[in-house]
Amino acid sequence: MFTAQRNGWGCADAYKDYRQEVKDLIEEWVDSDLSVVDPDAGFAPCPYAKKALKDNRLKLVKCEGDLWKKVAEECRDFDTSYSVVICYEDDPEESYEQIESACMALNEWFALNKMDVWVLAFQTDFTMVFVQKLSELDDASQRLEKVGYYKNYERQDYVNLILTRRQRRLSNARS
Repeated sequence: MFTAQRNGWGCADAYKDYRQEVKDLIEEWVDSDLSVVDPDAGFAPCPYAKKALKDNRLKLVKCEGDLWKKVAEECRDFDTSYSVVICYEDDPEESYEQIESACMALNEWFALNKMDVWVLAFQTDFTMVFVQKLSELDDASQRLEKVGYYKNYERQDYVNLILTRRQRRLSNARS
């Protein structure tokens, strides 16, 4: 864990350095994992991540204290100049299963309220909640589907991850 006290910096310098450290970790993750083509699947795990990073369309938001308050604010005030907002929290108090359940509940709430927002969870040494426009995410998903991206997905994963999200988008449009 990065702390200002451990490194002897002032708070402003520590915060700036910590943000850069997280940004560097995410850039490394994009370059070394998310953009590398899996030889068995024939695709990178996240084919759009590198372009979003290169085009400065990722926004990083450090959450101190209340992760969900910050996620809610970013969902409410989504800045469309970004394709993804990543709300991150050091030293997560919640397990991945708790974070994922909260994201699923929020996505259901967004659908019921006809909001064009979708959240996804990821957790390593810190928690990340990705905030995206549902319509953009589903459009990208449909492009990937046309080139066979999901052909190696287990049927149930495809239904749970892709078709459920698409159905929520379609139900948003019907009202």
